[in-house]
Amino acid sequence: MLPRASLTYAAGLLASLMISGCSGAVSNQPPTLPPTVTLPTPRPTLTPRPTPTLVAATPPAPSQPAATPTPVVYIVQAGDTLIPIANRFGVSVAELIAANGNLDATRLQIGQRLIIPQLRQPAPSDGSLLPSPTPVPYEIRSLNSVRSPAGSLDVMGEVFNPGPTGMSNVKVLVTLQDDAGNALQSAVASVPLSVVPVNQTSPFRVLFTNPPPGFAKFVVVPLRAEAADPRAFIIPLAIRNVTGRPDGPQFRVTGEIANTTADTANQVRLLVTIYDAERRVVGYRYFALSEAPLAPNGVLPFDVLLTTATPNVASFAVYAEGAR
Repeated sequence: MLPRASLTYAAGLLASLMISGCSGAVSNQPPTLPPTVTLPTPRPTLTPRPTPTLVAATPPAPSQPAATPTPVVYIVQAGDTLIPIANRFGVSVAELIAANGNLDATRLQIGQRLIIPQLRQPAPSDGSLLPSPTPVPYEIRSLNSVRSPAGSLDVMGEVFNPGPTGMSNVKVLVTLQDDAGNALQSAVASVPLSVVPVNQTSPFRVLFTNPPPGFAKFVVVPLRAEAADPRAFIIPLAIRNVTGRPDGPQFRVTGEIANTTADTANQVRLLVTIYDAERRVVGYRYFALSEAPLAPNGVLPFDVLLTTATPNVASFAVYAEGAR
């Protein structure tokens, strides 16, 4: 076990890592609620679609993402040792040590970053998506799963780009497994942002309409990520006066977008991601807010309704960009 002082240090570090953003373009804060508003108690009545009713996921919570040819960064938690970490990702302790510069197994620190070496993972069934020729590391977090009464399974989460460069063509592989860890069914998910800037997150979602009967858990692993310079494609836009509140079975986020750059932004797009109290993704929307150009110093209001996987939305993140 690690000392209490390290635990205190890690808590602060982990809190900072969970804030998504891009300089001058992201708002990530708890919703602003009127004093008299109380979030409804959880009930299995909400749905990410117009018709199905969602209930809490029955499978066990997923483990940390396993690794593929694109490296995975694992953050050391309290009580972690190398053997359980290696077993969790299906690699040997020797491979784990070698991938991290022959680290000292007796001196793991809470918050320490470990590179997980390549996991022996089957390729996607369509055979068309291969690992990046020049992999860019990124983190997978905020995982969530929601079942519908009809038996379908929604798997949601987000990727975080720690840098040092932007990422494009970002894809993850979601695999349903049985109790023994055998792969039963896989699907590929893309993130909505065409380029994920440094220190920015982008969510993803996979819907399994007929998960196999032996399904017990799932893992999400990186599949592709290529280096890209966001400045060549997008103009980051500022977010102002943002508020969020429940609105019946949905969640409403309002605010305005401001172009604080010297360039005209075209095709203004907005990404809103909402989270529960455990910082799991419970819904998101990404759409073109306006096709009209937004000139320098221009301001554009927005009012977005999101359907959620839970009535208890605890926080949200807003990101806006325009095309060059």
